[in-house]
Amino acid sequence: MDQNAGFLKVKAFLEDVLTLHGISKNMALLLYEMIPYLNHDEQLIVNAYFKKELATKTKMSKGTIDNTLTKLNEVGLLIRLDRGTYAFHPVLYEVEKLLKNNTAKMKITYTAEKRDIKPD
Repeated sequence: MDQNAGFLKVKAFLEDVLTLHGISKNMALLLYEMIPYLNHDEQLIVNAYFKKELATKTKMSKGTIDNTLTKLNEVGLLIRLDRGTYAFHPVLYEVEKLLKNNTAKMKITYTAEKRDIKPD
C-alpha cells in the first residue's frame, strides 16, 4: 500500500486524537510516521537517528519534532518507559484497524476532574 494512501485512511482519526489532547492536528503525519518504528515489544526507541528519519519523512524541523514528542509525552499519548523508550497510548493502536479497512473506535469518559480516552 502506498504510504500516502495509508495516511489518508487514518488521518481523521489521528487528527481527532491529537485535538482531544490539545495538540495541533497538523502533527497527525508525524504520529503516523512513528508507527513503523515500533519494535516487536511495541516500544518506540527515540534517538537521534529516529528524529532524523522523522524529519526527513515529514519535512519538519528537528526542533518541531522534539517539541511535539515532548508534548505527546506530557499529554500521555507517548508513555515514557525508560530514557529514550516509549510506548503508545492504547487508543493509538486503533490505527492498525483502520489500515486494515476495519472500524476504529474510542471511548471518551468525562468526570468533573478529567477526561479519559480509551479504545472501545
